Order: sequence, then C-alpha cells, then structure tokens
Amino acid sequence: MTYNKAYFQELIIEQIAGTISEEESHLLNEAIQNDSQVKQLWDEMQHTLTSHKAQTFFNSIDENKAWDKIESEIKPVRSISSGRKEVLKWLSVAALLCIAFTLGYYWRQIPVNEPAIAKKNFKAPVIQLRMANGQQIDLSDTSRKVINMPFAHLKKGANGLSYQVDNNKSEEWSTLVIPSKLNYRIVLSDGTQVWLNSVSSLRFPFSFLGKTREVYLTGEAFFKVAKNAAHPFIVHTGQTDVKVLGTEFNVNTYQADETVTSLVEGSVSTSGRDKQNIHLQPGYQAVYTSGAGFLAQPFDPAIELAWMNDIYYFHNTKLHDISDVLLRWFDVKVVFDNPAKADEAFSGAIQKNKPIDVFIQNIKASAGVTAILKEGVLHIK
Repeated sequence: MTYNKAYFQELIIEQIAGTISEEESHLLNEAIQNDSQVKQLWDEMQHTLTSHKAQTFFNSIDENKAWDKIESEIKPVRSISSGRKEVLKWLSVAALLCIAFTLGYYWRQIPVNEPAIAKKNFKAPVIQLRMANGQQIDLSDTSRKVINMPFAHLKKGANGLSYQVDNNKSEEWSTLVIPSKLNYRIVLSDGTQVWLNSVSSLRFPFSFLGKTREVYLTGEAFFKVAKNAAHPFIVHTGQTDVKVLGTEFNVNTYQADETVTSLVEGSVSTSGRDKQNIHLQPGYQAVYTSGAGFLAQPFDPAIELAWMNDIYYFHNTKLHDISDVLLRWFDVKVVFDNPAKADEAFSGAIQKNKPIDVFIQNIKASAGVTAILKEGVLHIK
C-alpha cells in the first residue's frame, strides 16, 4: 500500500471522532498492523495527545463555548452523506466534537489482532406485537415477511410494520413493544406514521372507528399524523393528552415526572391531568411537570430528534441522566460506586451504532472516573 500521510491522518481523525466507515476502519487497522509508517503515525498521535501539555490544554477547555460551536454545526452534519463528500468540512466539525467531548477517543487504543469474545447466553432483543387475546407476534423474525390474521394482513419490511385490515368495523387493539437497543416504525390504518425509540410501547387499534383516532404511548415516539379534520388524533400518555388534526411532533415520556411534546410542523393542543391546556406553534415544545404544569420553550429539532438517527446529544447533563440512555440503548445498567459521580455534568454525544466502549473510554479520559463494564453492568467510581 502506498503511504499517504494526509490520507491516513484523515482516517485516524475519523476513527477518533467515531465517523469512520466500517470498511475504512478495517483498512486502517490492517495498515497499523502491516505498515510501519502508519503504525508510527498512530503512535505519534497517541504520544502527542497524551502528553502533559495536551492534558493541560484539555483541562482549560471552556465546554460551553465548545458546545456553542458544535450546536451551530449539528444541522450541516446531519445532511452530510456517508461518503467522502465535503470531507474537509466534516473533519473540522469532527475536531470540534472531539474538543467538546474532551477528546476521550484519543485514549482509546485501536484493537490489533484482538481475539474474538465468545457470546455467552446472548439473546437478541425482540420487537413484539402483543394482541388483546394474548397472542405475541415476533416482528424481529425476518423469515416471515407477511403474517395473515383473521382481520388483517401484517407486512414486515426493512422500514418497519404496515398492515391491511379486512374488517374495518373491528378495532382489535394491540400493543407494539420496542425493547432496549432497537427502534421501530409502524404505519397505522389511517396512514399515520409512528417512529418508536428504544424501551417504548404504542397501544393502538387496527381500525379507528369513533369520532377520534386515539393511541397510548409510553417512552418516546415521533408522529407524522395523516390529516383528517373530522377525526382528531389523540396521543395519551401517563400525564398528558396531545390532540392534533394532522401534523409532525415528538413526545417523550421517559422521565417519570415529566412529559415533553415538541412540535415540528402544524399545531397541537396538549392538556395535563390537572386540566391545564396549552397550544403549541412549530419550533416550540411543551414541558409538563407534575405539580408545576406546562412550560413552553423553543427547541432545536436537530438535537431533539437526533435519536431517529441513532444519536443522543447531551449538554451539561448529569451522568445519572445519561446512564438512563445507556440502559435503553445498550441494555447496560449503571451502578455508581461513588454516588457523587452521578451528579457530575457532561456534554457530548452517544451513538447507538458505536460500541459502548467508546463512551466508556470517553468519560474515563474526560472526567477522571474509573469505569468498568462487567456482565452488563457499568460500575463508575
């Protein structure tokens, strides 16, 4: 292989930023193993970035200013294709990301000739459709694309679930359950599309028969509601009801005492259990808290909806709250052996399609914590 220093510098930066493709990551690993010049380049970067001067620089970083820079770049990043287009622009953004995340990736050694780890008692998470009669349908089973039922024909595709109803006079309620690690999309009988985040559920009828179209949500979901002025669409949660005619919005109920409704397009009206009511305009979200009622505030869709692209951005967020995301996205429980660490705040991002080891090395480098993952439990002290 011809040695091109600039090219391999790009690959190393992308590897560190977590944006490298699987093919290029493999190429870089092979080059580190077999090309002494690439190995030397990697070692030099490691040495430089773990030096005393580098550590002093990291400690002097103003996290809020770094986040301000990142926030202005999030939207352009989301529009960049997976190829090498605009690579220089992306590399500059990756550098900003590394700074804001206190460059935790630089302390992660690329595995070389790492032996395969045996998976013991591994059971893949399963997406289930739970019928009212007790029947449970495994939607993760890719061997069956079509499931015929007495009242409907279910179609499982790469993009999720859709169905055709034979008897539109039968509601036939069911619950779609999404486990940790996964997300899923369903198209309801009226054409409404629902994207469900990990550890979420949607209870819905196969046909909407009344004057309203009503569903029940736990967890988080993004709704793209089919317009029907004569039949309002209502999302019931544990604390609020969201009423729309046809619009796009996100509902987050993960926090036990808080429900957040974020409007992207159209208009929604949401009411709380205490009979308070609020009407939203696009670009605003209603935060409902038990005892305090509603608070309306602007939000950034690129950050709020990043979960649909398997990314979770956090800014000045307590490690305890971040640990909830690790449980949902990686099925990893966090135990704080040093309780004080749970209240420390961080800024950065988590990518669902990256190994959790990336996040672990990040917080170890940036927060001075000891983090050990053992048997599905992350111990932090």
